[in-house]
Amino acid sequence: MMDIIPLGDSALIVRVREQFNDTPEETLNEVLCAFQRLRQSGIPGVIELAPAYTGVAVFFNPITVAKSSGTPHDAFDWLATRIREAVAAGVDRGRRQKSSRSDVRVVEIPVCYHSDFAPDIDHVARHAQMSKKQVVDLHSTAEYRVACVGFVPGFPFLAGLPKKLATPRRDTPRKEISPGSIGIGGAQTGIYPLRSPGGWNLIGRTPLKLFDPTRNPPTLLCPGDRLRFRVITRDEFQLAIHAPSSRAESRDPAAIASVLHRDSSTPVGMTTSVTRAGFLTSVQDLGRTGFRQFGVSTSGALDPFALRVANLLVGNDESATGLEVTLGGLRLRFKDERTVAWCGGQFDVQMGSRSLPAGHVAHLRSGDELKFGRAEIGCRCWLAISGGVHVPVVLDSRSTDLRANFGGILGRALRDGDEVPMGEVRRSQTAATDGISPWTAPHDWASPAKRNPLLRFVRGSDWFRFHDATIQRFTSDEFNVSPDSDRMGVRFDGPELKREDNIDLISEAVAPGTIQVPPSGKPILLLGDCQTIGGYPKIAYVITVDLGIAAQLRAGDHVHFSEVSLADAQRLLLGRDRELERFRVGLSLCTS
Repeated sequence: MMDIIPLGDSALIVRVREQFNDTPEETLNEVLCAFQRLRQSGIPGVIELAPAYTGVAVFFNPITVAKSSGTPHDAFDWLATRIREAVAAGVDRGRRQKSSRSDVRVVEIPVCYHSDFAPDIDHVARHAQMSKKQVVDLHSTAEYRVACVGFVPGFPFLAGLPKKLATPRRDTPRKEISPGSIGIGGAQTGIYPLRSPGGWNLIGRTPLKLFDPTRNPPTLLCPGDRLRFRVITRDEFQLAIHAPSSRAESRDPAAIASVLHRDSSTPVGMTTSVTRAGFLTSVQDLGRTGFRQFGVSTSGALDPFALRVANLLVGNDESATGLEVTLGGLRLRFKDERTVAWCGGQFDVQMGSRSLPAGHVAHLRSGDELKFGRAEIGCRCWLAISGGVHVPVVLDSRSTDLRANFGGILGRALRDGDEVPMGEVRRSQTAATDGISPWTAPHDWASPAKRNPLLRFVRGSDWFRFHDATIQRFTSDEFNVSPDSDRMGVRFDGPELKREDNIDLISEAVAPGTIQVPPSGKPILLLGDCQTIGGYPKIAYVITVDLGIAAQLRAGDHVHFSEVSLADAQRLLLGRDRELERFRVGLSLCTS
């Protein structure tokens, strides 16, 4: 069987099996075969792929797909047909040919099961009615296979845990888990590559580094790899963790990765001084693509369209790197002449004694200061500066990944006193109007934030798992934004959304715009820093043209949801693209 399931209006899932645990080896081989066939297919508009337990997520540019199909109203069906054709032959061959063990990379992971690194091993032993030594022996002698990589960059979900060791997740997740910790969650085992929260039972720790954004591939383990654990002592662990390199040994010399931390050829100009960093300001571009298979999230501006418009206003390439300002408070002092523009929420932005409205262009001279006050409506805006921010490129992007702590400036938010490196300004950009431009971007592009917004959505793949009464509440009642929201996602208080069943769902791809419903019944709208794989039911997806509105949601805001069709979602996106092309033409006339 093969199902193609929409994942919003710019992604889909090619599901090759319904279940994983019944025939894990066969299912994984089919998924990896489909992944390889799609990689080789060259289907227009496909941006990146990410395999998971039972299928492959396909992320695509709806505009490119629509133009390639020749029939925009049937673009999704056209893409689905191309995907079926590409995958079908490969999957059939994968069913006939069992993968040879010699064709699969085998990685050995040293693990110390000492009690200092295994706070939950007693609990696992009691649950399995075994001794601690028996748990270690059984866990370390089994052979595992990497089913997928996700949750955080480099986190391997391993199939093959002996059934006796299956242990329910902790009732209360830990707020912080050390990198390299080995955990058991239900019928799975895995390794935490980064310092992060987590609810799995910890039974050991490896000294190896599982994620390194300066390497290619950036993860030690990839989907399909076979894995063995090797028991080491506490002394061996301490010796290994202080060694110059903590990469695993492998039969495959490709495991010794090449560096992927390169800079572009853009000349570097002056720096801009951060007099005050504000609540949360980070370096962002349009985000990362091509690394979801390694668990690396998109990151980038939470409203990429707003950053594109701001970049166009100052004469940058649309993909140039800018600053994302959250809740205001940012103050910058410029050391040379620059042109600036910003788009986003309703902020009071001052250029000296003059106010700089959203969507207008301003020319600043050396020594000028730009100040962002508090947001009155919305919570974020995106500042474009002529020449762009010139930090190193990591994994094909300059964006800051605040969860994994890489990209941008040292993988963190800006701090008071930082010096932000700037790209060199082209001569055409220095000829901007002296002061503030009278012309501007369309209001809804420059200021997409709204009071009590309405977010349009398309149905999620688990829509049918919810009662009619729950669906009625979701589409008619008001939801309040919780203070517990960030760049990963917006959490809502209000009506609880209850499922019809309590079946454990197979984890699969999620994307910015996905609305998940955890057991609490309180929905979560995922944003740009969200994990790549999730196991909660997906009730809906906010459409791409409304993600800019979603990025402005702040604690206390009230939100309603309204359903549209997939065809309407893509029609709205195509319409905005046509308007953007007209804007480019008009802008060129203004600046000339």
